[in-house]
Order: sequence, then C-alpha cells, then structure tokens
Amino acid sequence: MDIESILKNHQFREMDAYFLRKNSSIFFSYLEDFLNEFYSFIFSFDHAKEFIHSNEIFDNHKVAISKWYLALFDGSYKKEYFLFLKNISDTHISIGLPSHYINAAIGFVRRFLRKAIIDEKKLFLLDPIDKLLDINLDILTTTYQEGDQVKLMKEVAFLREVSSKSLVTPFVQPICNAKTLKIEKHEALMRLQEPENPQELKSIFPYLETAKSIKIYRSLMRAMLEKTFYGFSNKNIPFSINLNYEDISDIHFVDEIFAHVLRDQNPSRVFFEIVETDFLKDISVVQSFTQKARKFGCKIAIDDFGSGFSSLENILLIKPEIIKIDGSLIKNIDSSLESELIVKNTINMAKDLGALTIAEFVHNESVMKKVQNLGADFLQGFHLGKPAPLSELKLDSLV
Repeated sequence: MDIESILKNHQFREMDAYFLRKNSSIFFSYLEDFLNEFYSFIFSFDHAKEFIHSNEIFDNHKVAISKWYLALFDGSYKKEYFLFLKNISDTHISIGLPSHYINAAIGFVRRFLRKAIIDEKKLFLLDPIDKLLDINLDILTTTYQEGDQVKLMKEVAFLREVSSKSLVTPFVQPICNAKTLKIEKHEALMRLQEPENPQELKSIFPYLETAKSIKIYRSLMRAMLEKTFYGFSNKNIPFSINLNYEDISDIHFVDEIFAHVLRDQNPSRVFFEIVETDFLKDISVVQSFTQKARKFGCKIAIDDFGSGFSSLENILLIKPEIIKIDGSLIKNIDSSLESELIVKNTINMAKDLGALTIAEFVHNESVMKKVQNLGADFLQGFHLGKPAPLSELKLDSLV
C-alpha cells in the first residue's frame, strides 16, 4: 500500500494532521454523543442487527468503534494507521458486511463531525476532517472490494470444478411423525464436494447467487435431480426436492424435472418444496408448475412459510398439501410468545385448508414438545436427525 501516494492524492498535509491533533480534545468530548447517535443510526439496518446480536458482541463492537473514532484525531497517519484500517476492512469481509453499509456509516460520521465543528465554531477543521474521512472510505471500500474479488474468484473456481466433475452429493434429512417420532419422509439437500478433499462437503446456499450469476446453477441442479431420483429408485420412501423460481420458470428444465418423475416407480411419494417468497415473483408461474406436478401425482409443499409476505390468496391458489413452518419461528418457540402465537395460528390455518404442517429447526427437546403440543403434523431438525448422505440411507429406514 503506497501510503504517501494516498495522502498526496487526497491533498492531506502535515498541517491537516496538526489541526486535527491540536483540537482532539474537542472531538473526544463528543465521543459519548457520537456512540449513542451512531448505534441509533446503524441499528436501523437489519444487517447490523444480525451481526451485533448479543450484549458481548455489542460491547466489543463499541470498543472498536470508539478506537476508530479517537484514531481520527491522533495526528499520526502512518503505516500503523493504514494497517488498522485494513484490519477493520478484513473484519467486515469476514462477517459478509456489504460495502454500501460502510458508505452509509462514513456518511453518518461526516454529518456528525461537521455539525460538531460548526457548533464549536472551528470551521477550519472542516477541510481536514473531510479529507481524512475520504481516505478512510477509500481504504475501507477498496480493501473490501479487493477481498471480495478474491473471494469471488475462489468461489467461481470451486463451482466450475464441482460442475465439471459432477461433485454434487445429495444428503437427506429425516422428517418425523410428530406423534410417533417415526421417520416418514426425507428432504433431499444439495451438498458440494471439495475437489481436493471429497470428504469435505459444503452447502450450496453460500454459493447460490454466484452459481446463478456464472450460469453454473443449472448444471448443479441437474446433477442433484439425477442423483436424488436414482438414489431413491430402490427405496419406497417419500422424499422432497427443493425448487426455486429459476427452476420452475424455465420450461425446458421443468420438462427435465418431470422426465425424472415419469421414470419413478411411485410419483405420488415425491413432493416439491417451493419457497414462499417465490410466490411474490409471479404466482402464475408457481401455479402452472403445481398444476402440472399434481397431474403426475406429486405433492406440493410451501417451504419457509412465515418468512415472506405472500398473501392468503396466493396460498389458496396453490392449495399446498404441506406447509413447512420457517425455522426462524420454530427455533425460539419455547421462549417467544410471539413465535408461539404465529405458529399456532399457522397450524390452525393449515388444518382449515386441509394441509399438513412440518415444523423445521427442531433443535432440542423443549422446542419439540412445544410444537407437538401446538399440533404440528411432522417435525424436522437436528434433534431428530442430521442430514446424511443419501447413499447411506438403508432400506430399514422405510416407513
């Protein structure tokens, strides 16, 4: 990193550093106000609530932000300062913080400090602080973009190799009868093998958007379908496959899906899971696919129900056989009255519609008992069974 060039490009001079250091006590006196207003601002963003989700993380983050704020007025902007900024950027990359949050945060800091400078009648500080914040924004976002590009390149290389070598492996997770706790169905889940270490398997979800953008998703999904139907071909077990809007809106791929269904020994055991939020894109596409699926005897499940905002009208149009209640509502149901009320109403609504319910993310005994008492028909989660390779599913797992 050419520090001298960065300072020169932003016309940041020794006199600017001197002015900021000379008046540091003024800015230090604003620290508490800054922190209060800063967190009020960033907590308006959902992403901030996701990564600052405990008191311990909040306290650590507050210490780090205080250190960054005070360093603005240290007056020493050498190698150590720029390494400090790079470490901040690396942290942002590691938690997946989008770069536009950095832009928004710097914008807030600029407004806060300008007001403080004007209130203190130190207008000669406006120019130095603007330059320093521009330098911060430059370093933080440039480093972030470089890191993001490296990460993207690694993802692309990984996905291309997985696709070319067909390193897609179906895993299955059991779905149990809520009353008997016996396994009655399985959900097929896509896993990607690490080319250098086939024993290491990764979920598709962190790579999903990249796979779609580089036009590899279709080949991965094609391999998933083929291997899943083949893996269940000698097992008379009900199973589900997850489909998204890209899958069901592609008429040629839909034909491929039903070609597998046609060859299956018992299509009535197949059910397709479609995420609720896909209804918002084009309900007619979803409706067309579900109608075709039922002609083959397949069943439809609405996945992640409660995570989106689809209307009851859409649910009535689809008439799903199964409603899978989103894990975000289930995981804390033993301690959240709000989640309990929503899940209770969902289960009652499903019964009125003649649909069965599956509670996802059943991760402990307490949660299991709660959803059992609320009347869920099926349970799914690590407490009852973790995903395992379809190839290891034994015939004694039959209903």
